Amino acid sequence: MAEEPPVEAEGPTEPTHEPFSLNVLSTVQAHRSLNGLRHNDHLRYKQYCTRKLRRLYVLLRFKHGKGRYKQVAFPDNFQDSRWLYIPLVQAERAWAFGVQLKADNAAAAADNPRWRHRSVQRFAKAVIFAHQLEAVCKAHCDQRTQLDAEAYAAFLEGNHCLEKEMWSEAKTKLLRCKKLCEHLSLAADQADGLLYRNQIQELTPMLRECRYNLGEVEDDDENKSKAATGAKVSQATGLSYRGQTVSIASEKVKSKVMKCLDMAKSLQASADSDETTGSVIEQYGQLSVEFGDALKEIHSEMIAAGADGATADWRITEAFTREVSVCTNVERNLILLRNHLATMDEIEATTSETRRQFRPEEGMRFCDLLKEDLASLSELPEASTDIEEALSFYTKAVLNYRCLYLSLCHMSMGKPLEAAALLDMLSSRVDEEQADVDPKAFERLHGNFERIQQRLPSRVAQWRCRVLVQLAKESAKTSSKVAEAASAVIASKPTQDGLAAFPPGFRDIPCKPLLFDLAFPAIEPPDIDEILPKAKEGQKGRAVAAVAGALGRVAGGVGGLGSKLGGLWGRK
Repeated sequence: MAEEPPVEAEGPTEPTHEPFSLNVLSTVQAHRSLNGLRHNDHLRYKQYCTRKLRRLYVLLRFKHGKGRYKQVAFPDNFQDSRWLYIPLVQAERAWAFGVQLKADNAAAAADNPRWRHRSVQRFAKAVIFAHQLEAVCKAHCDQRTQLDAEAYAAFLEGNHCLEKEMWSEAKTKLLRCKKLCEHLSLAADQADGLLYRNQIQELTPMLRECRYNLGEVEDDDENKSKAATGAKVSQATGLSYRGQTVSIASEKVKSKVMKCLDMAKSLQASADSDETTGSVIEQYGQLSVEFGDALKEIHSEMIAAGADGATADWRITEAFTREVSVCTNVERNLILLRNHLATMDEIEATTSETRRQFRPEEGMRFCDLLKEDLASLSELPEASTDIEEALSFYTKAVLNYRCLYLSLCHMSMGKPLEAAALLDMLSSRVDEEQADVDPKAFERLHGNFERIQQRLPSRVAQWRCRVLVQLAKESAKTSSKVAEAASAVIASKPTQDGLAAFPPGFRDIPCKPLLFDLAFPAIEPPDIDEILPKAKEGQKGRAVAAVAGALGRVAGGVGGLGSKLGGLWGRK
């Protein structure tokens, strides 16, 4: 009889669903801020995590026996993304309990070693659940979620090592978390990028404590050298970003970026001309869409490469593409602002009729868009002094035009005094000397900003004169109306031979003297004890006897009540 082949053990089944996506850091920050940690109430957050965990157990039917606890293993394969929240909430609950015990121990009069030991145990439990979340995400989630979960686990493990005063291990884990957060912040949108940057700021004092206890000097650029040495061979493109060569590792990304650059170069000539049409604005909209697709492709490639890949090259590539994209948005908004200013130069006053073709609030909206774009340019890496000065000059020009539009809004609403005050302030700001700006910092934008800045003093002076003329006309009308009213009042009253001067002149008037009696405190009061009637001895004795009898009756009543209650309790 032939032997049967041995049956191979079945391994873990492959997930049949699409990879889940979970923003671990944004989810954690939202839950913390809404449930107590905004006020540093870790007990409330721990209680919230307990309730949240119970609701997840009920919804997912993940029960642990009825009555007596019976542990159930976490499933290897599932179709519901809510299973990811179970290890995440468990880790958050353990972390919150540990921080609560640590805070209570710090606020106590004397150090409690049991509380400290318990808090370290809870931090260790949070690390276990974070590693479980990391393992589950590697099996069921996309690459971005895996990096996010790894950063979360590195943060909790670094915090645990920091509490145990394992400075070297804590520094290694915290640096790993910082590197992952920097990588994810570049590949995230604006809101999530802000969360990652805030997380990096929270890691700074913890890393400083580790370096201090290890006796090291702070060096923020240690990761940059590692990233530069571990960079892969990339394709040179002949492009540069703020003095650094841009090299793109992916051919697909390179083709998209070069296509966007060709479209931007073709639109630059139309942006420099004074006459622009609606088709040019539409082309800028198409270019913005192309840049958005290129940035999405760059972010996906960055996530696929991971934090251990050529992070320096991808960082420069993403910053270069974002800078060109923002510059094209600034060009588009400058064209719209220039057209609006040309319409403003054709009118002489802001009335209800002229508002049909010119609305000053639209100009304010263009200025706000330009301000946001310039702020995003200042947040890009590798900013030098020349770039900061150029952005400051451009921002100041935009704010001056916004002040001009705001004065025109007041003027259209019938508030010439407010408009005159703003224009007076603006005229003094325009007369100030402008700092020298290097035109090579932003060659695409410098010419347009110089053009609108040159016309600003004449426009401010023109509208200031118009507002002052309007104020003079209104004051003349007001004075004529006052004179007519005064003449009408004088005509209605009977004529008088003479009119008294008003206000009357100063003259002396008699004043009532103030008398102070200095002898009254020296007078001694007379003794009237002999005149007052004296109480008799018999009446005083009767009063004392009455009070004593009342107290005796009260004591007897209380004693009787006590005996009755004792009899009741003694019954069986």
